[in-house]
Amino acid sequence: MGVGVAGELLPVVADTPSERPAMGFEAYAEAIAAAVRGGSPPQFTVGIYGSWGSGKSSLLNAIRAELAKDPGVLTVMFDAWRYERADHIVVPMLNAIYNATPELSDTKLTEKVRSALTSVVRSVTISIGPVKLDPGAAFAAAPADTPDKRYTDALDSAYVRPYQDLKAIAEALGNRRIVVLVDDLDRCSPDKVVSLLEAINLVLDVPGFVFVLALDYDVLVRAVTAKYPHASGHVFIEKMVQVPFRVPRLDIQEDLFLHDLVPGWAPPEGSLPDEFSRIAFDVATLGLAANPRQVKRFINSFLLLLRIAGTRGITTYPRLIAGLVGLQLRWPAEYQDLTDAVYAEDSDPLASLQSGDHPDLAKYAKAFFSPAPQAEELRAVMHLTEVVAQPESSADREFGSRASDSVSADQVRAETAEAIRSALLQKGFTESSRAAGIYNHEALPYHRVRIGKTVVRFEAKETSGRWVMGVSMYLTRALPEALQLIDDFPVMRQRINAGVMTSYGRTLPEAALR
Repeated sequence: MGVGVAGELLPVVADTPSERPAMGFEAYAEAIAAAVRGGSPPQFTVGIYGSWGSGKSSLLNAIRAELAKDPGVLTVMFDAWRYERADHIVVPMLNAIYNATPELSDTKLTEKVRSALTSVVRSVTISIGPVKLDPGAAFAAAPADTPDKRYTDALDSAYVRPYQDLKAIAEALGNRRIVVLVDDLDRCSPDKVVSLLEAINLVLDVPGFVFVLALDYDVLVRAVTAKYPHASGHVFIEKMVQVPFRVPRLDIQEDLFLHDLVPGWAPPEGSLPDEFSRIAFDVATLGLAANPRQVKRFINSFLLLLRIAGTRGITTYPRLIAGLVGLQLRWPAEYQDLTDAVYAEDSDPLASLQSGDHPDLAKYAKAFFSPAPQAEELRAVMHLTEVVAQPESSADREFGSRASDSVSADQVRAETAEAIRSALLQKGFTESSRAAGIYNHEALPYHRVRIGKTVVRFEAKETSGRWVMGVSMYLTRALPEALQLIDDFPVMRQRINAGVMTSYGRTLPEAALR
C-alpha cells in the first residue's frame, strides 16, 4: 500500500530543529564556535541572521554541540519566545544562567556568579532562584530631600553594586566564559526584542559573557524602528552586534538533501513517485530558496494531496501537483492570480507567470508548467491544491453580486482596467517599457501599480530589489478603492507597506517608509 491508498499512514515531517544539521551547517557551526571561544576579551555579541525557516535554531544546536567540547565554556540556551509575557524578559534569561551555574563545577565560582546575578535582579523587582527582592521597598518611604545614609546605601545596593559584582565575575572566571545562546527573539513583540538587547548591552556588557542571538535581521530592524522611530535601526544593531553572520542558502545535493534535511525519514516503499527526489529538489532550489521549513511544508502538502487524489480515484500528475504547491508557498499572490485565471477559463492562464519582472518565477514556471498542461488537467490539479490552501475566492465568487447582470465578468474587468489605466496616466504614472501593465511614478520610486488580467496589484520594492505585492484587488470590484489609492500617494504608500509587512513579514527600504 502507498500514500495514495486509504488506510496507509502518512509519514509527514515534523518541523523540529535538527540536533546535528548537515548541508553545510557543520562548517558554519565550527567557525562560529571558534569565534565565540577565541574572541578576547569575552565581552561581545554574535548575531546569526536568517529569514523565517532558514535553520537558525538548528545552527544554534550545532554551535552548542561544538561549545560542549570545551570545558572552559558554560553554554546556556534561552528561548526568548517562551517568556514573551514576562514583565522583564531579561530576568528569565538571568534565571537560565543562574540555574546553569552548577555546571561550572566550582562551588565558589558558582556562588559568586549567582550572587552577582541576584544583585542585578534587585533592580527589576523580581525573583531569581530562592531570592525575592524589591529595591524600591528599601527607600520608597524616604522624603526626597532626606540625606539619610540608609537611603543612599539602598540606592547603591540596587544600582551600583550589581554592576560591580558582574565585573568581578570576569576575574573569577579566569580563562572560562559564559556563552548565552538566544533563540526565537524575533517572535517576541518589538518592545521585548529591544528590551532584551538593551539589557545585554547595558547590564551584561561585562567581561566573561558572550551572547549569540539567532533572529531575522529585518524583524530586528523593525523592532528598533518601532521603539525609536527617529533612530536608524541598522546603526543601532551595528553598535550592539560585533560579529554578524547571515545564514547562507543551504548547500544541497539532489541525492542527499532529503536525508540530510530529515534524518531518519523513511516513507514506505512505493509510497512516493519514483521521480520524487528530483521533483522535490527542483521545487526546493527553483522555488523555495532551499528554505528548510518551506521544503518540509512542501513535502507534507505533497503527501496529503497524493492521498486525497488516491482516495478520490483521481489520475495524478506528480510534477504538476508539486509545481503548484511550490507556487503556493513561494508566490501566494501569483498562485491566486493563476487560480482566478483558470476558473475564469482564460485562454492562457499561465501567461501571468512569465513576467520579466520576476525571472525566478519565470524560470520556475518553465520547469514545472512547460509544455503547458491542458485546461482540464490544470483545473483538476488546481482543485486538489485548493484543498490544502483554499484561494480567497474563485472567479465565480469574485464576480459576486453582479453574477446575475447581463454584463460579463470579462467585460467588467476590461472596463475597470481601462478606468484604472486612465486614472494612472492622469496622475502622472507612466507604463513600463519592459512589461505591459506595470505603471511607475517618479514620486514613488519604491512603489508601483500593476494591472493583471483579473486583479490590480499595488506593489513595493524590497531591499533586495524584488517587487512584492502589498494590496491586491479584483478588477470586478476594485474600481472605487483603487481610484482612491491612486489619488492619494501617502495613503497608497501606507496601505502597500502595511500589506507587505502583514503578508510577508519583510522590511522595506527606509526611503519606502517615508
